[in-house]
Amino acid sequence: MRNFYYIVGIMLALSGCDTPLVGFDYEQSNRLNVGENRFLVYYNDDEAQALRLNNQSMRGLKRAVADGITAIETVTGCSVKALLPKSDTVLTRASLRC
Repeated sequence: MRNFYYIVGIMLALSGCDTPLVGFDYEQSNRLNVGENRFLVYYNDDEAQALRLNNQSMRGLKRAVADGITAIETVTGCSVKALLPKSDTVLTRASLRC
């Protein structure tokens, strides 16, 4: 029975992996591939976030943020004004200029 609780705990912990940050919703989202990366992009009027969904080698991480910016611009139709400070190779956050 203890193994059951471990499995349920792990499933609950992983269920929020592609959940958008506060201020974004599922209605304004889109999945797309850019280069070797697959992204889920959430956006609103002022900001967007691109969540990388695939694994990537260390060599491929150099392109992850640039591909995230491309994904944001493709989905929103806006240009990226600036990267937000908490961006990394998995979650690219940006302010938009439409």
